[in-house]
Amino acid sequence: MKKTLLIALVLLLTSGMAIAQQNGGQGPGQGGPNSAQDGTDNPGNFRDRNSVSKVERLTERLGLDDEQVAAITVILEDAEMVRNEERERSRTIAMENREITHAAIMSVLTSEQQALMEEQMQEREQMRQTLKDMGMDRGYGRGRGTRDCDG
Repeated sequence: MKKTLLIALVLLLTSGMAIAQQNGGQGPGQGGPNSAQDGTDNPGNFRDRNSVSKVERLTERLGLDDEQVAAITVILEDAEMVRNEERERSRTIAMENREITHAAIMSVLTSEQQALMEEQMQEREQMRQTLKDMGMDRGYGRGRGTRDCDG
C-alpha cells in the first residue's frame, strides 16, 4: 500500500513538473522566468533543482519534523531519478528520430545533393564546435544563461 502510494505520488509530481516546464516554469500568480516561487529574485537559475533546499524551504514553511523531512527527501530523490530516466529516454527517442528522418531525406536526394547536404552538416558542426570553444554554447535563451553578461 505504501509503495503504491509512493509511486502514485512520484508520478503526480513528475507530471506536474512536466506541465510546469511546458508553461515555461510559470504558474498562476508566479513571476517571470527570473523570479523564484517565493517572490525573491533568483537570476540565472529560475528553477531550483536542489532537493536539499526544497526540503529546507518546506521545513521552514510547514514546520516539518525529522520523520517528515526524511520521507520527503526520499520522495524528492525518487522523483529526480524518474525525471532523469525520462529525460534520457526522450533524448534516445529524439536521436533515433533524427537518424530516421536524415536517412529518409538522404534517400530522396541525388548523389550531388547528398554530398552538398553532408558538407553543410559538417560546416554546421564546425560552427557549433567553434561556439563551444568560445564558451557560447551555454544558456537557455531569453536571458536565462549560466554566464554573467558582463564577463
